[in-house]
Amino acid sequence: MQSIVFEDDAVAALGPLVAARPACDLTIGTGTLVEALGRFGPVRRAPRPHLRDYLSALAGKRVPLWGGVADATVPVAPASRHGDLVLLVNARLVPERGALAELRSLVERGRRGLAMAGDTIAAAILHTSPDGTGPDRRLIDDLLAGKASPDALATLGLETGADTGALALLTQPHDVIDFHERVMHAAVEALVASGRFVERQPGLFAAESARVTGPVVVRQGPVVVDDGADVGPFVCFDGPVYVGREARVNPHAWLRAGTSIGAHCRVGGEVEASVMEPFSNKPHDGFLGHSHVGSWVNLAAGTITSNLKVSYGTVRQRAGGVTIDTGRQFMGATLGDLAKTAINTSLPCGAVVGVAATVAGDLGGLTEVPAFTNQLIGGPGGSATSPEQAATTLERMMARRGLEIHEADIRLLAALAALPAR
Repeated sequence: MQSIVFEDDAVAALGPLVAARPACDLTIGTGTLVEALGRFGPVRRAPRPHLRDYLSALAGKRVPLWGGVADATVPVAPASRHGDLVLLVNARLVPERGALAELRSLVERGRRGLAMAGDTIAAAILHTSPDGTGPDRRLIDDLLAGKASPDALATLGLETGADTGALALLTQPHDVIDFHERVMHAAVEALVASGRFVERQPGLFAAESARVTGPVVVRQGPVVVDDGADVGPFVCFDGPVYVGREARVNPHAWLRAGTSIGAHCRVGGEVEASVMEPFSNKPHDGFLGHSHVGSWVNLAAGTITSNLKVSYGTVRQRAGGVTIDTGRQFMGATLGDLAKTAINTSLPCGAVVGVAATVAGDLGGLTEVPAFTNQLIGGPGGSATSPEQAATTLERMMARRGLEIHEADIRLLAALAALPAR
């Protein structure tokens, strides 16, 4: 059986977090939807056109910008003469334990049908015929090729199951923080239960190849340190905390509850209830709280996020020119992939920083910075960063991780710069 993850029109509301990556490659808890679906079999993405073109051009030659796994290569023909099941999943689905159990139930029943989250298609089971023909096969091929939208599922006459409430979808940027906090403890506990990690000291579980240089304080567990990660001395952990593959935690860092550090990240200072996607840096002092940081982001020394208003009221967030009350008392910043901060940058509650934007100083009342804006030149309004300038910076960052920039990356940056402002 194979899984195909599709994006619907509502994915655009997630803003800079998904401009340069499919929504299914957002980290929630300790992993992504694509990684979770890998338990069911090979996974392929059916993303927006610029991302589909990117993955096609990259062709598995290197990990994507966001650090996720490449699309699986699966046979065109079904696995048996009786045909095969295909699981279609909305890329905005939250990969929590209840949702994965619901998907497994759908697969085990094996009947063609739709699973709903409210009035939105969250998942579907389709059948492919032994000869590779039939309406389901045609729609699957068209989805993967970008010739059909998920709305076409309604034309197949599929049975619609009752909404069980188990399948939750991301609808706004702050949902990523909400659901991350909700699933984090269970996600870390599941890693502990996998048996892959050895308890080095009470509450601290590390892979055999991980390096933990003591003394390290675990005031509250669980804490999981993955393969090849390096934890320096005098680090304080308040779990649940996850430190990803080949990540480095600098001495004297304080990683607080709900922190998830992606593969190949560098982190120091104080971090709370935040996700850092793979290949990003926050190596120096400064506070990062209740925030989501994309890949290839650099937070310079002294960068501080505010996550609580002086009034203790709920935080409003402005994204795509629309202001939303998040309903959250604690809400930091969301930074798109390739964003940068200058030293001593202060990000207010609910700040939204676009892809490849550079922010500097005290943003004051400015809470939304458009993609490819450079505030180091031109003041708060900034100047424009060209795709070529962004590519040069990315090439230099990749070299520090032992990676080479690909022509597909350069073309993706050009495509991102050409997208309508949101």
